[in-house]
Amino acid sequence: MQGTTLRRVVLVSMLVAGLGLTTAATAFAGTSARRHAAVVVKKKKPTVKAADSSLGSILVNAKGRTLYSFDLDSGIDETACGGGCSSTWPLLKAKKAKAGSGADASLVEVGAGGQVAYNGHLLYTYSGDSTAGDTNGQGIGGVWHVMGADGEPIT
Repeated sequence: MQGTTLRRVVLVSMLVAGLGLTTAATAFAGTSARRHAAVVVKKKKPTVKAADSSLGSILVNAKGRTLYSFDLDSGIDETACGGGCSSTWPLLKAKKAKAGSGADASLVEVGAGGQVAYNGHLLYTYSGDSTAGDTNGQGIGGVWHVMGADGEPIT
């Protein structure tokens, strides 16, 4: 009887120790996986980049949508496109702007309200462009112009 009790105690001790090792191993594996996941860095897409078009080398956003400047803006501190204008001409916004292929990083900045500017011109997309590469907003009202990759509006 005493041998049976001793065997039970040893068996229970071994089970408890085994459970502890299994739990520790699982926790270690989870920590290792979390460390590995933390090392994976998602590459940020450029805010602006250059693209070829029938107008020459132009600026586009990360999705390839054409970017425009508005002649009535004066600097990067405030857009002159207010009210209903911004639904037709959505502002290009970013917390931190990044230049991509063909765009000059020294010309990219974030102005007031988080609107992206290039060479001192606030940037917009146009709701009338349905696909990447469209330039349907070029010259509208004589004040909207596709932004050239050289930093100058195309007139």
